[in-house]
Amino acid sequence: MAPSSYRLLRLLARLALTKTNSGIHLPDPSDPQSFNALLHRPPVALDTPALQSFYAGKRVLVTGAGGSIGSEIVKQVLGLGAAHVTLLDHSELALYEIDRAIRENLPGSDTKPVLCSIRSPERLEAVFVAQKPDVVFHAAALKHVPMVELNPSESVLTNVRGTQYVIDAAKAARVKQLVLISSDKAVAPSSLMGATKRLAEHLIRTQISDAHQACVVRFGNVLGSTGSVVPLFKSQIERGGPITLTDAKAERYFMTISEAVMLVLTAAMANAGTPEHKSGLYILEMGQPIKIRDLAERLISLYGLEPGKDIEITYTGLREGEKITEALVDDNESRRPLLPGLFEVVNPEKVLPLPGKVMHKLYDLAQEGHDDQAKTMTFDLVRSLRTQPQSVPAE
Repeated sequence: MAPSSYRLLRLLARLALTKTNSGIHLPDPSDPQSFNALLHRPPVALDTPALQSFYAGKRVLVTGAGGSIGSEIVKQVLGLGAAHVTLLDHSELALYEIDRAIRENLPGSDTKPVLCSIRSPERLEAVFVAQKPDVVFHAAALKHVPMVELNPSESVLTNVRGTQYVIDAAKAARVKQLVLISSDKAVAPSSLMGATKRLAEHLIRTQISDAHQACVVRFGNVLGSTGSVVPLFKSQIERGGPITLTDAKAERYFMTISEAVMLVLTAAMANAGTPEHKSGLYILEMGQPIKIRDLAERLISLYGLEPGKDIEITYTGLREGEKITEALVDDNESRRPLLPGLFEVVNPEKVLPLPGKVMHKLYDLAQEGHDDQAKTMTFDLVRSLRTQPQSVPAE
């Protein structure tokens, strides 16, 4: 037997013993609390009674309901007493999984799974009007940075134009509160994913009428979510390594899924309580950024293994669109504490709507598959939003 094969067999045996050791608690995606051991801080304590009072009896619709964030929103609002929740997703499998989870774990809940893409405006509006939601959480998006870089037009059509269709449907259905799930990658974006989310933020904040409220909630990486580093690292460890990182200095803000969603629900409640803020922008308290290397080493240690000895760590270099570190506010923004775990962004760029003809030009480029031009125009529009208001392109 080759030495490498022998080493792998020994390592797999140690992993099997580690997993049966009751003193070792590995992060489990089905148990959000299990990820707390990877954070440098305790979870944020929140006002659950106030959330119950706000969400009790409300009709809620969640786009991207089968995703990591969307499914957790569904579970939490049902737990807070929502009268009805519409589960909207374009993925049949994801929709099936969240519908089954609700039926098994929250029997008797009033929910309706709807197979629908946010890129189908007529169908989307019909669903909104029929379901009559009071609150909409817009979590559907393309979020994986390298994949978005490879598919620029799809990213624009989903993250930007899809958000416009959600806004239009919300207006048609007279939705009281629309909440966009955004990302710290929308701050001074270097990736197309971040740039499209920044445009989505702008659409939400500039197209709400006096009869509606909307807010944007930014946060960083969520431990255990689909496509996040922890499931990847676990898979790499259980294969015997190595763990692959982009850069030894790379760091990110992290939260658990349950904590992030509870704060999103809190932000929506806070925004609804401030009528003067029709389109608030909020960020979540995420502590200090964590080096990805430290996270990897901590996870290796949770397996009872030694980083660098039992499991090697290698580096691949930053991929297109990636940064060493992220920020939660832009250069022309600041933040102020609002509630425990929640900040309001103040002094943001003056919110002026982008001309319709400009946006339609972007959508046409994406629809026709002109990837490079759509990508360039997206970054040009974001750059105009981050500078002076008069630099916003004219029609």
